[in-house]
Amino acid sequence: MRKPYYLILSVALIAFDQVTKAWATTSLKPVGVIEVIPDFFRLTYAVNPGVAFSLLADSPTSVRWILAAISAVAATIVVTHLIRTANSRARMNTSLALLLAGIVGNLIDRIRLGEVVDFLDFHWFDRLTWPTFNFADAAICCGAVLLALELLREERASELKASTANPAPEETSLGSD
Repeated sequence: MRKPYYLILSVALIAFDQVTKAWATTSLKPVGVIEVIPDFFRLTYAVNPGVAFSLLADSPTSVRWILAAISAVAATIVVTHLIRTANSRARMNTSLALLLAGIVGNLIDRIRLGEVVDFLDFHWFDRLTWPTFNFADAAICCGAVLLALELLREERASELKASTANPAPEETSLGSD
């Protein structure tokens, strides 16, 4: 696939993320919670001024701009790698497109609102709960997992290539029969 496809994928995911967050803010915020699948999944309006899992949520307002700057640098690095990665490396390009979409989706919230809107809430009978998240977070997680799998695949391929290029010497028997 060509580079524009991956950029279009990123832009589409950013748009979807922003539309769903706008919906959550206008429709979900007034009601707070909508139970979708009892004891498993609900839509819960939440905001997070910090980072993943609400880390740094109680930090001063200036942290908002530090986090925004870190996100902007991360997005720049991802775009640079996306541009430099060969078209033939579909999994790598897809992982970078997902990472870019997630980073930019949350960056938009951080700049515009000073916090990130979350609303996807998975739980198991309120005993086991996953932190509330959004589609940008999901894109980042999927992109990171896909990137890790691709890097592991590349490492294995490189080790296999190295071992076939330089085979281990054959063992010789020193004993007499």
